[in-house]
Amino acid sequence: MAAGFSFIHAADLHLDSPFRGFTTLEHVDEATRDNILGQLRECTFTALDNIVQACLTRKVDFLVLAGDIYDLADPSLRAQLRFQKALQRLAEAQIPVFVAHGNHDHQSGQQAALDWPANVHFFPPGQVQAYPVLRQGSEIARVYGISYPRREVTENYAALFKRDYDVPFAVAVLHCNVGGGTEHANYAPCTLNDLAKSGFDYWALGHVHRRAVLQERVPCVVYPGVPQGRHPRETGAGGCYLVQVSPNGEIGLQFLETDPVRWKQLQVPVEDITTEQQLIEQLIDRLDELRRQHSGRSLVVRLELGGRSPLHRRLGQPGTAQGLLEELRRHYAASAGLFLWPESLRVATASQVDMASLEGSATLAGDLLAIAAEAGRPGELRERLQQALAPLHEKAGRQFTPPGEADFDALLAEARDTALDLLLGEDDDR
Repeated sequence: MAAGFSFIHAADLHLDSPFRGFTTLEHVDEATRDNILGQLRECTFTALDNIVQACLTRKVDFLVLAGDIYDLADPSLRAQLRFQKALQRLAEAQIPVFVAHGNHDHQSGQQAALDWPANVHFFPPGQVQAYPVLRQGSEIARVYGISYPRREVTENYAALFKRDYDVPFAVAVLHCNVGGGTEHANYAPCTLNDLAKSGFDYWALGHVHRRAVLQERVPCVVYPGVPQGRHPRETGAGGCYLVQVSPNGEIGLQFLETDPVRWKQLQVPVEDITTEQQLIEQLIDRLDELRRQHSGRSLVVRLELGGRSPLHRRLGQPGTAQGLLEELRRHYAASAGLFLWPESLRVATASQVDMASLEGSATLAGDLLAIAAEAGRPGELRERLQQALAPLHEKAGRQFTPPGEADFDALLAEARDTALDLLLGEDDDR
């Protein structure tokens, strides 16, 4: 390879994706409501603009987009025009763009008849096509890719990729599920070994919304995750990867944050808090700290109060948690600029019960703790409880991530504490 080069790898933009549950916002003034809703409507487009700006600032040689550009197979005209406008900026800088379509924006849908810049290359549905990347007339890389002809692709598309041996550096663009992960539908399923033995240098993947480097050595196998989280399960930084390739083919990865709005889950322990005044001050302190940690972007925060607290009974009274949430929303009202929106507040506290003194005692509470302890260990009781819950998870389907052992343990602990509260009653909350 005569010279090094760089490119940006992004995926799963889901342009114009709706933010469910945010059509109205309660307990804030109209200006704050308009500011928040306006930023949420624009955030997927802002993330796209940030990707384009990163390409321009870093002066990369090309951009790869690995599927689900749009949230729908029949995307809005607004989404398509905004995408076209963004790619026109790259055309003016002579930066080529390689686009695959995935399960959300598969090619059996209806898209507008638009004139795309000459620098934009769309991979065809159902078959792999390759495009060379040229610098001053010499090929520095070749980009291979495939789009979805329909939503549900069950074939192993990775098996269709064949590298040409005269290529200095080969990039494969694929929207797929590697290893049968359960967080997303098992479309275009393949294994890491399928990709590793392919002969490609870099696999630019899409579909999985949490970023992951599955393999660093050649072939480098990467999910960049979403550039912009769209709901509470997509927490943390969203972005893309800057991929730098040295003259000898070594690959360096740098994650670039692109999300203008970030989802966060904040757990606040309240064991040492004895008054409501202390509690609201602690919540504001923690939220202020969170805002400092994520300066330069807006935040949507889910709060959870936890621990064995002297406030447990009062927090469980009707309207208390909602009152705290309303006060926090008013405190952080912002009619313009960056916002912090307390989206919800969950009370997961427990009473200050001395469980050590109850364990092994000849009381109903002692029997309850013994049963809970047995269910916490591998065995028949645990299996029976998990089997009883299984139909609920099956009914929820793809809307929820299947629970793991840690989720079951958390549910069991919450059930134990609730049962103890009901059994011991108000007088024992001390």
